[in-house]
Amino acid sequence: MSLTAVITSDIHLKTTDKYAKILPSGINSRLQDRLDHLTKSVNFAIEKKVDYWLCLGDVFDKINPAEILRQKFVQVLAPLIKNKIPIIILIGNHDTDYKVYSFMTETDLLNTLETDALTIISEPTQLILKGIECLFIPFIPDEQVAEQLRKYKNQVVFGHFGVDGALISGTEYVLSIGLSHKLFNHHRFTFLGHYHKAQTAKKWMYIGSIAKVDYGERNDKKGFVYLEATKEKITHQFIDVKDRVFFQYTIYENEDPEFKELQNWQNLKGQIVKLIFVGEEDWYLRFNMGEIRSKILKLHRAHKLFIEHRTIYESRIRVPEIDASTTWNEGVEVYCKKNKRPDMIDLGKSILSEIIT
Repeated sequence: MSLTAVITSDIHLKTTDKYAKILPSGINSRLQDRLDHLTKSVNFAIEKKVDYWLCLGDVFDKINPAEILRQKFVQVLAPLIKNKIPIIILIGNHDTDYKVYSFMTETDLLNTLETDALTIISEPTQLILKGIECLFIPFIPDEQVAEQLRKYKNQVVFGHFGVDGALISGTEYVLSIGLSHKLFNHHRFTFLGHYHKAQTAKKWMYIGSIAKVDYGERNDKKGFVYLEATKEKITHQFIDVKDRVFFQYTIYENEDPEFKELQNWQNLKGQIVKLIFVGEEDWYLRFNMGEIRSKILKLHRAHKLFIEHRTIYESRIRVPEIDASTTWNEGVEVYCKKNKRPDMIDLGKSILSEIIT
């Protein structure tokens, strides 16, 4: 007997997005991108006739999402129900404040689904799926996660939490916060949501977010995972959804004062473009930004354009790997490592804990 599943994570459906534009349908383009990616995962699941479709947390970006987001999500999943593929969703940190979670609604929307079609997991749960012992751990305090991992053995684990040794999106920095990887040694394999960078270690992997959240993730591949598990073997395959390109280019005053590189660009169709001008303000103000916008958005057909100006000093102190999706502790760690001061990490976190508690 074998278990097959499509696994997604960190979808972050939201009604507004600074990197989007409003489509004729009335929704933002990045929301549509996410829905399209979900549709790819659903179609793949149906084509492969998998046993389950899973999401490992953070379906929505906040615990009280607009009802339209719940409606869009259910509409995308409807073909799974028609094809009798059960859906299992873990609650992630964006889905809950430990008291309520994002799938709690007074409407009858979710009640339209068959009772066995959708399972929402908001507390640790052990399930046997197609003969395979599975442990589901939603977003709960780390000490409770550790307790669950010690309580059971030889499970295929699905969770939403941080792991010591994982990489943060946009960097190659190894985090030293989160659960010890040793807790996974007596389990078969662990599939995780929470960190947005897709990555695989010996005993665990992060599925990664299904779409880029910001420029910190511009070089990350986004997608979902196809799982096949028997009692003897586990295999998994990452499926790239080909998310929209986030293109970032820096123009330095001392290297390309006239921005001649723009003449070499051919096609930016559908891309979200960011230009960063690094140099003196007088130099930056000499550019005709209207002309640049016209070339990039109309001639080269970019989806959206952002323009920034930084002085040379500002460009030196900025840490682009730290972005809106970075936690305070992760930010302290990345900043200290970036500036070659790992000795300051513990002190920084200590000071931070005093400030925010």
